[in-house]
Amino acid sequence: MLSNCIAEVKRLVYTGNVANGKETIGSYSWYLTAVNENSQLMTDGKFWKLYKLSILSYPDIKEADEVVVDGISYTVKWIAYRHCWRLSLTTVILEKWL
Repeated sequence: MLSNCIAEVKRLVYTGNVANGKETIGSYSWYLTAVNENSQLMTDGKFWKLYKLSILSYPDIKEADEVVVDGISYTVKWIAYRHCWRLSLTTVILEKWL
């Protein structure tokens, strides 16, 4: 699979029960595309733009993580892991508020 960006995954770090900032969990080579305006994912609202990241592995990423690509921050909205024979694919839907 092609990759067109390096994405850095950041997650909140807790000290006790208090969030103390974000820490970089990892960096991955992804393929980033914008979600089509006619997609079912776009029916929720128009206050943000959605993007889709795809990678051929299982990265450590969770909902509410922050993904930074070229200095632009996105929030993870949805994650799907697929495994079929020797192929592992992770698809992540990101949102960027306008």
